[in-house]
Amino acid sequence: MTEQIFDMDNGFWRTVGKAGDMVLLTFLTFITSIPVITAGTSFCALYYVAFKILEDDNRSTIKNFFHSFRENLLQGMVLTVCMGAAGGILSFDIWFMVQAGDFGQNQALFYGGWVICAFLGLLYLILFLYLFPLQARFYNPLRVTVKNALMGGVLCLKQTVLMIVGDGMMTALVVLCFRTVPQIAVIPVLLFLPLCACYNAWVLRTLLGLVPGKKNLPVPDEETP
Repeated sequence: MTEQIFDMDNGFWRTVGKAGDMVLLTFLTFITSIPVITAGTSFCALYYVAFKILEDDNRSTIKNFFHSFRENLLQGMVLTVCMGAAGGILSFDIWFMVQAGDFGQNQALFYGGWVICAFLGLLYLILFLYLFPLQARFYNPLRVTVKNALMGGVLCLKQTVLMIVGDGMMTALVVLCFRTVPQIAVIPVLLFLPLCACYNAWVLRTLLGLVPGKKNLPVPDEETP
């Protein structure tokens, strides 16, 4: 009985180990995002390690994280600038609509403006959900990655909705913890980003060619071309 409890290969210790990997992954993502311009690269590395965790093949969180960080450094920085600029423009549009009020008697212009903002916001969310996992998984020119992200968001509508709902629920849980039990709010904060990345990776497993628990399956471990 004692040997089973302290067996590092049993389910309990594997779960503890994965939780530790996720906490470490949160710190790595935060630290490497401090220069701001490397935030996109950090998210790519976050997803790369999430893929390894999903496939039960994460032998070293630090090694895998910085392997992906180096591989995606330049393209990740370009993604940061592009997504940051797009987010800034979208935020300005929303601010302008709020400040403009109801455009007086021109209600059609008012509602049309909000429809455009909603469309652009949805487009931005789709790009945010798909760009980083695709960049972390495949080596493509940036324009191809952007095109694939947009196509994936539209064609894989079920997966898109699942990610929006799942990530939204985890965000709401963090906010709820801060409002009700702030003493333990640090726990969901430390797990939030890796859990979202692992969940999104699981949702996109077919699109990305991921095999959950692949390490323990009797199949060849081949790289996706």
